[in-house]
Amino acid sequence: MSSSVVDLGVATIRTTVTRETSKINRLVKTFLTNNREKKKIIGLDTERALYGIRQSKTVLLQLCDGNCCLIVQLPPNDLNLPVSLFNFLNLPGFTFVGIIGIDKSLKMLETEFGLTCKNAVEIGTPTRSLMANEIAHLKYTMGDIVQKGHTSLVLGDWDAWDLNKNQIKLAVSNAYFAYGMGNILLDY
Repeated sequence: MSSSVVDLGVATIRTTVTRETSKINRLVKTFLTNNREKKKIIGLDTERALYGIRQSKTVLLQLCDGNCCLIVQLPPNDLNLPVSLFNFLNLPGFTFVGIIGIDKSLKMLETEFGLTCKNAVEIGTPTRSLMANEIAHLKYTMGDIVQKGHTSLVLGDWDAWDLNKNQIKLAVSNAYFAYGMGNILLDY
């Protein structure tokens, strides 16, 4: 487990990377008690690791409320995820926002871990077209992270026991970007 502060340029995000039930429970509680976030939007993203030529598995679940980011390192072989995480993802008062492909990621989470999400919104291509100026501004304020995309990290070792700083920053930026898009969309 590691805790750090990740500077995205536009925001500074308190980040926890963990497999531990107690830490996941603590961060879920933080999301539930965040009174600054009136809309109850959570940015959601996942990362997958490639095993062999055609096999991949979801290894990270990232959740961000604009202040905190929880990066859950998903278990490789068992389903021992905390009940708090299952319950949180199914609260009707929260909107979980992801970027293109999140519907597929949610199906994989359900297939692999039994995790479901009650109120998920995918920011797809039509929405991105409507919000082009807002997206460009958000990308600009986030700087190099989104612009360069850190493509070498996409093929990185996402299931490593300890993620490196660049992997953590990219994981946080993806979840924060989804959160930011959700905020813009609900203000639109």
